[in-house]
Amino acid sequence: MTNKDIGAVLEETADLIELTDGNPHRARAFSRAARALGALDDAVPKRLSDGSLSDVDGIGDAMVDHVTDIVETGTFPLHDELLNALPPGLLDVLKVNGLGTKRTRRLWQELEITSLDELERAATDDHITSLSGFGPKTQQNILENLRQLRAYEDKWRLADAWSAAASVRNSLRALDAVERAEFTGALRRHREIVEHIDLIVSTTAPEVVSDWIAEQVETPPTRDDGVLSATLPDGIPLRLHWTTPDTFGTEWWRTTGTAAHVGAWTDRFGAPDVHATEDALFGAVDLPVIPPELRAHNGELDAAAVGTLPNLLTVDDLQGCLHNHSTYSDGADSLSAMAEAAEALGYSYFGICDHSQSLQIASGLSPAEVRQQHDEVQALNDERDEVRVFHGIESDILKDGSLDYEEDVLALFDFVVASVHTGFSMTEVEATDRVVTAVENPHTRILGHPTGRLLLSREGYPLDHERVIEACAAHDVAIELNANPYRLDLDWRWVHRATDAGVLISINPDAHATAELEYVAWGVRVGRKGWLTPGQCLNAKSQSDFAAWADQGPDTA
Repeated sequence: MTNKDIGAVLEETADLIELTDGNPHRARAFSRAARALGALDDAVPKRLSDGSLSDVDGIGDAMVDHVTDIVETGTFPLHDELLNALPPGLLDVLKVNGLGTKRTRRLWQELEITSLDELERAATDDHITSLSGFGPKTQQNILENLRQLRAYEDKWRLADAWSAAASVRNSLRALDAVERAEFTGALRRHREIVEHIDLIVSTTAPEVVSDWIAEQVETPPTRDDGVLSATLPDGIPLRLHWTTPDTFGTEWWRTTGTAAHVGAWTDRFGAPDVHATEDALFGAVDLPVIPPELRAHNGELDAAAVGTLPNLLTVDDLQGCLHNHSTYSDGADSLSAMAEAAEALGYSYFGICDHSQSLQIASGLSPAEVRQQHDEVQALNDERDEVRVFHGIESDILKDGSLDYEEDVLALFDFVVASVHTGFSMTEVEATDRVVTAVENPHTRILGHPTGRLLLSREGYPLDHERVIEACAAHDVAIELNANPYRLDLDWRWVHRATDAGVLISINPDAHATAELEYVAWGVRVGRKGWLTPGQCLNAKSQSDFAAWADQGPDTA
């Protein structure tokens, strides 16, 4: 099991304790342990084997015993005991955005709602408003969020699908009968949400591959026209395309691009001949290889034909890592530990952007804490030569669009990331006015996660992207592509439009632990879908160039 899998069991245990009206301090202990495991660089089983897991803050001897059971069996006695005390469908109800454990428990105890179907009927029949504190607006929100949850069923975030696919791919590569196994389809194009995993295998013995897949799944796979379909143990559908070595290139191309891309190619060049490699396929029509992320019929064939395909951004192009959190607010690691981790990853500069004072739920910094952190940043920069720490803040965009501090505090920061965290129930005009007002503030340098979306969990607030991009261009404000795999916001579909307007894109991990600094890889993957190049990426600038950019605003540029 991965650290994430183990943490998920502990986090679910925290929810189960609260749902059964258990000790809230105990629930928090499990939640804290889950977060600690998620922040570990080492694999939990390795820590268990060398006896060092109890050295992790928040992991006591009893928690080590629980984790040992989880690693060995996938669960532990307390988790099973709590789970058996609840109706089977109650955890599904808990998944509805906006409910939380307290409201879910009340719905269960007072209205006997124990499933999504019962919740939908109660909301449709206006029964939920009978509970104190549940008015008509709350009831309508519950109904809308429930239906949105159902719309998300059978869909998977890129990072989760990638992890599952990589495990299968690596196992296939170990089979003697397999010459090559690769990602293809939407996964290879780096879609942020996928409905299934596509892999392609080069083999002359497909029956060996089929038998191996059958051993991994509970329901026998089906085979149709060169595609084997199965459902992996974690519920993700798998489509395995197989081909022979001499046709691999053509089949990999065919299964990678969207139907529109393949159709446009066929209209222009005819169906491709059989090729062992994609290089040969593209070369046969005198085109450079089009990056897989761009194969979606968005002008890539025309650009390839005239030699204007972009030199897409890579993780290696990133020289700085901006928008990160520490224990000053809601992070798991200290400022110095975060900076050291950034240095170890090869970055020449690091931006700390803890939460601002109004976001109390995330322990936002008071003005006094800002000044304390400011002094620590200066001390860190005096101590080290390899990585420079820039003192930033993730300032809440308040309801009226203002930033969260007085002028004297805002002036202390090297740069400000402005983000909306509260008050999501806005019309498009209200949301856009609020964001644009923040962009117009001379202290704002980066607009953080512009729509506030959480993939497969929460839709972002409605936003007039054109107006926001125009404001960012006019005021020299970069737009964040938040690389947290639950966000990936700015949506890649707007990246090309923003860069065409001259707006820089900042690939930010929004890291709350050292391990999360590597989230930037997900941002780069989807940024490439938006034709993003190194010259259009803020944190691909050198340390000196970023410092100069951060120092200047539209009035001094």
